[in-house]
Amino acid sequence: MNFNRRHFIKAASSLTLASTVPSLSWAAGSCDKDLVVGTWGGDYQRLLQQNIDPLVKPNGVNVLYDVGAALQRQTKLRAEKGARRSTLDIALLRDNDMFQMAHEGTLAKLDEAALPNLQHVVPALKTDYAVPHIFSALVLVYNTEFLKTAPESFASLLDSSLKGKVGVVDDQYDYLAVAGALASGKSGDDLQAGRDFLLALRKNSPKVYPSTDALASALKGGEIWVTMTWKARALQWSKASLPVAYVFPKEGALPATFCAGLSGGSKNAACAAHYLNSMLEPQAQLAFAETMGYAPTVLNAPLPPSLQESVGFDSAQLDKLVPVNFELLMQHKGELLDFWNRQFRAGL
Repeated sequence: MNFNRRHFIKAASSLTLASTVPSLSWAAGSCDKDLVVGTWGGDYQRLLQQNIDPLVKPNGVNVLYDVGAALQRQTKLRAEKGARRSTLDIALLRDNDMFQMAHEGTLAKLDEAALPNLQHVVPALKTDYAVPHIFSALVLVYNTEFLKTAPESFASLLDSSLKGKVGVVDDQYDYLAVAGALASGKSGDDLQAGRDFLLALRKNSPKVYPSTDALASALKGGEIWVTMTWKARALQWSKASLPVAYVFPKEGALPATFCAGLSGGSKNAACAAHYLNSMLEPQAQLAFAETMGYAPTVLNAPLPPSLQESVGFDSAQLDKLVPVNFELLMQHKGELLDFWNRQFRAGL
């Protein structure tokens, strides 16, 4: 696969952090204690228990799950930064939250020698501070009953035929700015181009919704015909009998990844290495794809044809994933939010 060199350089520069805690060889210690994994509940925890626990048990790993909201895990990582021992060994978070934790120095740097499955990870998803577990990407999702011609790109949303029929979600303002930059033919880092695109979109009278659930209702009823959201959502909505289809935008797509990182205060790196490496095993990746609708993060986990069509991404699409520059978004978060509230959504 010919991964775009410019995107790889951007990924390497923006997703490698000096603020992670330097770690000794993870394999140097023994695995003789409980491993505490902080995660979401529901299907995510159940699938971890069913598919990861059996892989690590032969290595003496006894997994205890600390279930709660992402904010609870972030709070715990912050509170225990610099502590002699962490109560949490592994934390699962969305990629933007994981970047924040790495930036704050709460995570240990990955030991690639102890994680051989990292060699199979999609290049656009690799960082030096977290293992990418499952992912989706920002795509165009449209109602096939109202929109007979599929849109090709984010730029298609500016077409006058879609006036009043485009929907966006309020809390995706930063990703939409990056997508807008891509739609303008610019780098995803060109946030001014992204703002200009959103102002052009505003003239097409888009509708702003507070959540993806509200977006789904509007899409189902024909209040809107098209939106930008995660491919995994399109699959969930299709399973719920919504007449929707998706298009991978020709400008490229922004990935959304659920990751696992090692707490900087963990004294259990040897056990953690077994667990994190097992999260990338093909059979475990397949189980998550089948149940949750998120794509594998590794290149050696082929999906059955029907699942590949609905969940996966082909090699050309993987080449066009555009890593999000979280450091840039973090630096400009305040001004982007101010722009969104004052100049974009006001009056819509």
